[in-house]
Amino acid sequence: MKALMIPLVLTMAGGLASANEMPKASHKHSATAESKAPSTKVQGEVVSTDASANKLVLKTSSGEETLMVTGKAAARLKDLTAGEKVTVKERNNQVYSISTGKAKGKHHASKAASTAPAASRKY
Repeated sequence: MKALMIPLVLTMAGGLASANEMPKASHKHSATAESKAPSTKVQGEVVSTDASANKLVLKTSSGEETLMVTGKAAARLKDLTAGEKVTVKERNNQVYSISTGKAKGKHHASKAASTAPAASRKY
Protein backbone atom coordinates (compact mmCIF):
# COMPACT_ATOMS: atom_id res chain seq x y z
CA MET A 1 0.00 0.00 0.00
CA LYS A 2 2.84 2.39 0.89
CA ALA A 3 4.48 1.58 -2.45
CA LEU A 4 1.42 2.95 -4.25
CA MET A 5 1.03 6.04 -2.07
CA ILE A 6 4.47 7.55 -2.72
CA PRO A 7 4.20 7.62 -6.55
CA LEU A 8 0.61 8.86 -6.27
CA VAL A 9 1.62 11.76 -4.00
CA LEU A 10 4.55 12.67 -6.27
CA THR A 11 2.34 12.62 -9.35
CA MET A 12 -0.23 14.89 -7.73
CA ALA A 13 2.47 17.30 -6.51
CA GLY A 14 3.95 17.48 -10.00
CA GLY A 15 0.52 18.11 -11.50
CA LEU A 16 -0.15 20.97 -9.09
CA ALA A 17 3.24 22.54 -9.81
CA SER A 18 2.66 22.50 -13.56
CA ALA A 19 -0.89 23.82 -13.11
CA ASN A 20 0.48 26.91 -11.33
CA GLU A 21 2.76 27.74 -14.26
CA MET A 22 0.06 27.37 -16.93
CA PRO A 23 -1.58 30.85 -16.63
CA LYS A 24 1.80 32.61 -16.89
CA ALA A 25 2.64 30.86 -20.15
CA SER A 26 -0.80 31.48 -21.69
CA HIS A 27 -0.62 35.15 -20.70
CA LYS A 28 2.69 35.55 -22.54
CA HIS A 29 1.32 33.72 -25.56
CA SER A 30 -1.74 35.99 -25.82
CA ALA A 31 0.44 39.11 -25.70
CA THR A 32 2.63 37.91 -28.58
CA ALA A 33 -0.40 36.75 -30.55
CA GLU A 34 -1.78 40.30 -30.53
CA SER A 35 1.50 41.78 -31.82
CA LYS A 36 1.77 39.16 -34.59
CA ALA A 37 -1.16 40.21 -36.73
CA PRO A 38 -1.19 38.69 -40.20
CA SER A 39 0.86 40.54 -42.77
CA THR A 40 -0.35 41.43 -46.24
CA LYS A 41 1.42 42.16 -49.53
CA VAL A 42 0.43 45.17 -51.60
CA GLN A 43 1.72 45.69 -55.13
CA GLY A 44 1.56 49.03 -56.83
CA GLU A 45 3.25 51.98 -58.44
CA VAL A 46 4.90 54.72 -56.39
CA VAL A 47 3.00 58.01 -56.68
CA SER A 48 5.01 59.95 -54.09
CA THR A 49 7.12 59.54 -50.97
CA ASP A 50 7.66 61.71 -47.91
CA ALA A 51 10.77 60.52 -46.08
CA SER A 52 10.43 63.09 -43.29
CA ALA A 53 6.90 61.91 -42.44
CA ASN A 54 7.59 58.24 -43.33
CA LYS A 55 4.70 58.13 -45.81
CA LEU A 56 4.36 56.32 -49.10
CA VAL A 57 1.56 56.87 -51.60
CA LEU A 58 0.92 53.86 -53.86
CA LYS A 59 -1.34 53.53 -56.88
CA THR A 60 -2.87 50.05 -56.57
CA SER A 61 -5.64 48.21 -58.38
CA SER A 62 -8.09 49.55 -55.80
CA GLY A 63 -6.92 53.19 -56.09
CA GLU A 64 -4.36 55.32 -54.28
CA GLU A 65 -3.31 54.30 -50.79
CA THR A 66 -1.27 56.32 -48.29
CA LEU A 67 0.82 54.03 -46.10
CA MET A 68 2.92 54.64 -42.99
CA VAL A 69 6.44 53.18 -43.25
CA THR A 70 8.46 51.96 -40.25
CA GLY A 71 11.87 50.49 -39.46
CA LYS A 72 14.40 49.72 -42.18
CA ALA A 73 11.77 50.25 -44.87
CA ALA A 74 11.62 53.96 -43.94
CA ALA A 75 15.27 54.35 -44.95
CA ARG A 76 14.41 53.04 -48.44
CA LEU A 77 11.88 55.83 -49.07
CA LYS A 78 14.56 58.24 -50.30
CA ASP A 79 15.65 55.74 -52.98
CA LEU A 80 12.18 55.28 -54.48
CA THR A 81 11.07 57.30 -57.50
CA ALA A 82 7.60 58.10 -58.83
CA GLY A 83 6.40 55.49 -61.30
CA GLU A 84 8.53 52.69 -59.84
CA LYS A 85 6.74 49.38 -59.30
CA VAL A 86 7.07 48.03 -55.75
CA THR A 87 5.73 45.33 -53.47
CA VAL A 88 5.28 46.30 -49.83
CA LYS A 89 4.57 44.10 -46.83
CA GLU A 90 2.42 45.61 -44.11
CA ARG A 91 1.17 44.60 -40.69
CA ASN A 92 -1.19 46.63 -38.50
CA ASN A 93 -1.41 49.28 -41.28
CA GLN A 94 2.35 49.89 -41.17
CA VAL A 95 4.80 49.00 -43.94
CA TYR A 96 7.82 47.04 -42.72
CA SER A 97 9.29 45.87 -46.05
CA ILE A 98 9.62 47.42 -49.51
CA SER A 99 10.92 45.50 -52.52
CA THR A 100 11.31 46.91 -56.01
CA GLY A 101 10.28 45.13 -59.17
CA LYS A 102 13.76 45.27 -60.68
CA ALA A 103 14.79 42.12 -62.52
CA LYS A 104 17.47 40.19 -60.75
CA GLY A 105 20.42 38.86 -62.74
CA LYS A 106 21.75 35.37 -62.60
CA HIS A 107 23.65 34.29 -59.56
CA HIS A 108 27.41 34.92 -59.93
CA ALA A 109 28.21 31.24 -59.49
CA SER A 110 25.92 30.15 -62.32
CA LYS A 111 27.80 32.35 -64.81
CA ALA A 112 31.19 31.05 -63.69
CA ALA A 113 30.02 27.45 -63.99
CA SER A 114 28.71 27.92 -67.52
CA THR A 115 31.84 29.63 -68.91
CA ALA A 116 34.50 27.58 -67.15
CA PRO A 117 35.91 24.66 -69.14
CA ALA A 118 35.37 21.19 -67.78
CA ALA A 119 38.21 20.02 -65.57
CA SER A 120 40.07 16.96 -66.73
CA ARG A 121 40.99 14.29 -64.25
CA LYS A 122 44.12 12.21 -64.39
CA TYR A 123 44.06 8.87 -62.67
